[in-house]
Amino acid sequence: MELFWFSFSLSLMVAHVAGLECYACDGDSDCQETEICEEYQEQCSTTIMTILARSKISSYILKGCDVGGKPNNSISHLSGNQVVFLAEEHCGTDLCNQGVLNVVDMLTARGRPRNPLHCYSCSSADQTCYNSSHMQMRCARPEEKCIDITSFTATEEFPGDEQRIKGCGSLTHCQEPLGFHNQNSFHLIKCCNSSQCNDDTQDYKDTPPHPNGVTCFSCEGNSTHGCSPDDITKVQCRGVMTQCLEASGIHGSTGQISAVKGCASPSWCDSPYTSVYKNLGAIYSRCCTGDLCNNWIVNGTLKPSPRSQASRQVSAQHTLLSMGLLILLTFLLSSESS
Repeated sequence: MELFWFSFSLSLMVAHVAGLECYACDGDSDCQETEICEEYQEQCSTTIMTILARSKISSYILKGCDVGGKPNNSISHLSGNQVVFLAEEHCGTDLCNQGVLNVVDMLTARGRPRNPLHCYSCSSADQTCYNSSHMQMRCARPEEKCIDITSFTATEEFPGDEQRIKGCGSLTHCQEPLGFHNQNSFHLIKCCNSSQCNDDTQDYKDTPPHPNGVTCFSCEGNSTHGCSPDDITKVQCRGVMTQCLEASGIHGSTGQISAVKGCASPSWCDSPYTSVYKNLGAIYSRCCTGDLCNNWIVNGTLKPSPRSQASRQVSAQHTLLSMGLLILLTFLLSSESS
């Protein structure tokens, strides 16, 4: 009997520490397969891209596990004579990513009041984002705003047709311009709430914003490549990126500790976009004011400091959890032998 209760209790512990379970598929609208997430993957995600042309509607769906902290966002834009809709949704319970957005109803505003907003729309794919002739589209949903997204990296991490997108969107934390840059990448997200307000035609790759006088440390990578002390450089901050940022977390693709340093706008510091664009989970992030103040993270981890109370609290929680499991296991083993 004691052995039964030991096995039963141990199975409960294993179930408690088992990872999140999510639906997982790539391109299949009828997604039935599932996967168990890694410990650092705290959310289930559903990503959908739908292309509406005159003759047909096609969708691509991606489901699976993802790192925590990412928000629900959606954008739509014109590419030639097609409407491209992109959306990503996240949730945090087992098999919660079962459904799929009804994109046609969303874009045609069926059963919803119409949005009077008209926004400029373009993508880098058709080379129309850097002149005044790009097209306009009417936003479908009341919550949408005009958007302008720029993202590029030195290693061409983002496809060429995704480096600049204008259109309609529902993006979290986008009341003020969201910006981050370092020596490796540049990201700028702008939202506005009046027709044709997303009329910026500046090519930020060829003509970056003016320096603002702030200098920060810059790096991307792990402790052996990218963010080791020998790899960290200095960068002159530009435009609205007036604070120094540093972050460390588990990279969603490799599962390894990764870090990033650079310049950020205050709005970016208060947002989840470091997780979105750098794919970091279990993230520790901080922003500071003053030249080269982003020097707390060394070799990908937070260096000991009297001010790093959050790091000590996390370590203490892990220690208490491990001690609790150890005490329970010891008690069960002693009960079985008596």
